[in-house]
Amino acid sequence: MTDLLDLDATALALIGHDVALIPDAALADPTPCEGWTVADLLHHMNERHEAIARTALPPLEPAGDPRDGFALTAARCLAVLERAGETVTMPRLGPLSTAWVLGIHAVDMLVHRWDLARALRTTPATPSRITEAALPLARANTAPGSPLNGPDGAYRPPLAEDPSRPAIDNIAALLGRDPHWSPQEVTPREEAL
Repeated sequence: MTDLLDLDATALALIGHDVALIPDAALADPTPCEGWTVADLLHHMNERHEAIARTALPPLEPAGDPRDGFALTAARCLAVLERAGETVTMPRLGPLSTAWVLGIHAVDMLVHRWDLARALRTTPATPSRITEAALPLARANTAPGSPLNGPDGAYRPPLAEDPSRPAIDNIAALLGRDPHWSPQEVTPREEAL
């Protein structure tokens, strides 16, 4: 489980760095997560981190700006997973394998970092040792029959991998993201009259 903790901590550090650099103007930009802005994506991550943290820590009042709350909620989440032992009991889900939760969380953080990079039109480097460790986890998390896929799951159906793409694009594809997504493809929502 130490390897998974290290992978998750690294994924959190990478995305935490990127979150701290998001400019104010980008908070309203669309992301590859359909219907979500950058701010929505940050709120989602903070809420998920806090859900894990609350399994063992007192609740934390959310920060007004989701960028400000990211580092603290991520640290609380990781601290709880580090101390969880073999299982962590999640609200509505019950006891889950801590290793399984860590593997899902690490992949999610890498893909949400990919989401942010696409939304912000940046291409941050992800060390190959990280993507090489995360790719088999993404495959396992999205294998046929996974509770994470499909209409009631956390992910859209996986898209095909392509060995000519970078590993991070294949990880994103496995979680149902279009590896070719760009903000230019998003049609602006019509303003209500």
